[in-house]
Amino acid sequence: MKKFRVEVDGEEFIVNVEEIGSEASAGGSARSKASAGSSSSSKSTASAPKAKPKKAAPSPKKESQQEMAAPADIGEGDVVAPMPGSILEINVKKGDSVSKGDILVVLEAMKMENEITAVEAGTVKDIKVRVGDSVDAEDILLVIE
Repeated sequence: MKKFRVEVDGEEFIVNVEEIGSEASAGGSARSKASAGSSSSSKSTASAPKAKPKKAAPSPKKESQQEMAAPADIGEGDVVAPMPGSILEINVKKGDSVSKGDILVVLEAMKMENEITAVEAGTVKDIKVRVGDSVDAEDILLVIE
């Protein structure tokens, strides 16, 4: 599942999108195997994919409404991930003093290393991630006070 920020008529929404292309191709092979067997099993496999989107459709709307509230949860000193990725390095420890522009975390996203820097000077109050963690866009990485 991937998170995306979408702007519609000036309103910003954060939505989760699930890729179903690989599932559909796997389901297609299951249907071809089922049709070689009995017709009742092919009906059950054919109805399963139709039922899935109906169930999935309401939940992204609910999640997007919940996710819209997430930026309000982000505090003034919170350093957030600008994009989904994996934590490669954490260059600070709890209690360290940092200056504006210091490299705090290295985030790998789309095979590129992105340096997350301090936007303000302060002291590292809390580190919310570890090396190797996967993060989504706007996840809190650490807190500076």
